[in-house]
Amino acid sequence: MKIRTEHKYLGAALMQIAESDNFTAINPLRLNGGSVNNAFLINADTCIFLKYGQDPKPTGEYQFTFTAEQLQSIEAAGRHYQKPQVFVGLVCVEAQEVCCLDALQFDAMIAARAKTAGAVEDSYQVLVTAPDGKSLRAYTNASGRKGVIAGKETVISRNRFPECLFD
Repeated sequence: MKIRTEHKYLGAALMQIAESDNFTAINPLRLNGGSVNNAFLINADTCIFLKYGQDPKPTGEYQFTFTAEQLQSIEAAGRHYQKPQVFVGLVCVEAQEVCCLDALQFDAMIAARAKTAGAVEDSYQVLVTAPDGKSLRAYTNASGRKGVIAGKETVISRNRFPECLFD
């Protein structure tokens, strides 16, 4: 099989998971009878959905787009495995960091964006910044208001990943 770019960048996150003392197994995540692309079942009960952003935009933001289908998969995993055991890992390649959100944090960002839009949208962008010497910041922008955060910015410790998957 040919190595694709996503294999390199998502593989970096998977290596960190596999190197944890709490790690025992990794399998593709299967929901509704099929595998979910770039999603994995860690040990027996923890799901992680992975995305990568190679370079930040000139604003310093890594942009991660989630389609309606991807959101449905995250919701389905939350129903099946319980939300505290579902995570979204955002690999910020240039910063060499993984911003790991739990499903509740992720859902709050999407809900804040949807509230500003006044309706459900076809896709959502989660933005992550990695300021020097500080924790990671994750958020969505308010609909139609560039540079205005919807809801609250979520501060994520740089050393949270991968151990948050095993807490």
